[in-house]
Amino acid sequence: MAAYARVAVARSGSGFTVSTNTATLAAIATFPAMASGAGGTVTHFGLGTDSSGAGNLLFFGTVTPNISVVAGVTPKLDTGTVLTQAASDGMTTAAATAFWNLLLVNTDWAAIGDAGGLQNSATAGNLYLSLHTSSPTEAGDQTSGEIAYA
Repeated sequence: MAAYARVAVARSGSGFTVSTNTATLAAIATFPAMASGAGGTVTHFGLGTDSSGAGNLLFFGTVTPNISVVAGVTPKLDTGTVLTQAASDGMTTAAATAFWNLLLVNTDWAAIGDAGGLQNSATAGNLYLSLHTSSPTEAGDQTSGEIAYA
């Protein structure tokens, strides 16, 4: 068994599915099984830019039901794991959908600036899922409340 590590998710349709102002995982994200250590109860997930270290936490959300991580448990986030643009942010549904597609699926956001719009990345790369035993909060980073185990 390997120690806990963040899980890479491709910035493409194989990593995320976007529908209106929400994005979900396109496939189950499986973390390494716990062999030893303190473990804990996973209450939140994070999505960030780095495979390790503080990194930039882009989004976080709750894990329901919570995952009790003890020896032998393999934590997983399923395709019901949702990122939502909150109505209170004041972003229209069309803008939220275009934003999710640009950030998570690496698809151009048309009609912003010149005719080409906001362009996708030549190399899409990955974003990284993390597991947290408490809310990382708006001011947090990828290590805020992140679970650790061997």
